[in-house]
Amino acid sequence: MATNRKPLWTATRIVLVLALAKLLLHLLTYRGYGIFRDELYYLACSRHLAWGYVEFPPMIAVLTRAVTAMLGETLFAVRLLPAVAGAALVVLAAMIARELGGGRFAQGLAALSVICAPGWLGNNHILNTNPFEPLFWAGCAWLIICAIKTGDSRYWLWFGLVAGLGLMNKHATLFFGFAVAVGLLLTPARKAFAQRNFWIGGAIAALIFLPNVLWEIQWGWPTLEFLRNAVKYKNAILTPGQFIAAQLLLTGAATPVWFAGLRPRPAAEIPGGRSRGPSNC
Repeated sequence: MATNRKPLWTATRIVLVLALAKLLLHLLTYRGYGIFRDELYYLACSRHLAWGYVEFPPMIAVLTRAVTAMLGETLFAVRLLPAVAGAALVVLAAMIARELGGGRFAQGLAALSVICAPGWLGNNHILNTNPFEPLFWAGCAWLIICAIKTGDSRYWLWFGLVAGLGLMNKHATLFFGFAVAVGLLLTPARKAFAQRNFWIGGAIAALIFLPNVLWEIQWGWPTLEFLRNAVKYKNAILTPGQFIAAQLLLTGAATPVWFAGLRPRPAAEIPGGRSRGPSNC
């Protein structure tokens, strides 16, 4: 008699195993390098909590204060949160692949690509704002896909929450928000602008970000001054070719997957059209 048994290695199990593998990789190697100078800076900031700092919003200081309050100011405590963020990014990458119609292989490949990318390997080894930035961006991307795919505007409320937290982690989330707005305007998904929850989500993000904006105003926009000085005296100016080459180095073995994603997709495969796979939204 035929049975409808699920395969032992389901997509969920594969992704969770890969996420655990990435977490263990970082936890087993956290002593490979001594504490980085930026990590010392975040430890110092965590002792003096504020709504902002010269280079970044307050979230990194709050997270550092929370983990060190529980585990002490140890190297393990400092390296724990970036490792957890990396494991969570593995799961989110697979979730996005699933919502775009990917099956078990595609979800596993997306998760494995995150693990193999040298840029993420480095980011998830050291405490700074960078390990959390792609986590918030990926979370926002997943919520956008769900909002468009299901037509449920309540996802925009969660988008606002995640985007607001992302802004409190790094100001560069503003570029992501601008890209989302332009992308929506240039596609049929522009109908989201007519939904009340879309604007409420934007208001939620703005309210979460507001304390940092007020701090910037109070102290004369120190982050803008820092960025101007960084352009003059710190940042390297890259040509377009050098920039692309740097991206290839950051993605490493995951580069072929990145290039494959540039292939135009049939309209039926685009979120909001016919879905090829089950949804976990």
